[in-house]
Amino acid sequence: MQKDIISSSSIKKTIICDIDGTLCKHVGAASTYARSSNMSELPNTIQAINTWDRLGYNVILITGRKESLRNITMHQLTELGVVFDQLIMGVGPGNRILINDKKPNGELNTCYAMNVVRNKGLSHYDFNSKYVVISDEQPAHVTKPWGSETLIEYNDHYVVKKLFMKKGEACSLQYHEVKRETIYVLSGQLILHIGKEVDHLKQIVMNPNEHVTIPPYTIHRMEAVVDSEYLESSSPELWDVVRLDDKYNRANTDETDYK
Repeated sequence: MQKDIISSSSIKKTIICDIDGTLCKHVGAASTYARSSNMSELPNTIQAINTWDRLGYNVILITGRKESLRNITMHQLTELGVVFDQLIMGVGPGNRILINDKKPNGELNTCYAMNVVRNKGLSHYDFNSKYVVISDEQPAHVTKPWGSETLIEYNDHYVVKKLFMKKGEACSLQYHEVKRETIYVLSGQLILHIGKEVDHLKQIVMNPNEHVTIPPYTIHRMEAVVDSEYLESSSPELWDVVRLDDKYNRANTDETDYK
């Protein structure tokens, strides 16, 4: 979510942002862009661009499109309402790595990298907060229908939570598109339902001191055999959960309910 908190802006930031699949819909081959005069806006794109502009950010757009498509790309961005400072064409298809020096004795990093899901837009990012990936207003303790969770630490790199799950209860059947998490059982006994297909999930019994890492797009659900406590350490995208089934009839994520 892009918050309008212009008054708290202190130092001018530089945003380096991809175009296709990030600001506008990714449609495929280069020739498709050459033939099209329009681009489709993704959720929160224009709101984000307007906020960056009002905050005085330096916006550098990068794209894998060839230099020969510069003029039509400029036209498409103008028609879409995307304002920027520089446009870098011809960036290769491989991984893009940002390197910057950290200030001496500085607590915070001076550069960040985030991978957004293609064609889903720029929701859930606030580049003018202490941490850019999640809100600074995460509650320290949340009661859940299956138990509770306590937020121990979150920053731009990782999140640590302690979860309590009551006997016979279970979190939603879900997967993440970006978030990667590791589960470490402290007490009790859990059953982890896990796999790539809903109809072919394995059941793994997890006892104290046992752990498992769950990568993106892996379907999973934790179920408590007895009252149990476990730690969850993850990347910071707390909102990133797609619910496939939930015994408490909850829809996909809201601001404080991620399991």
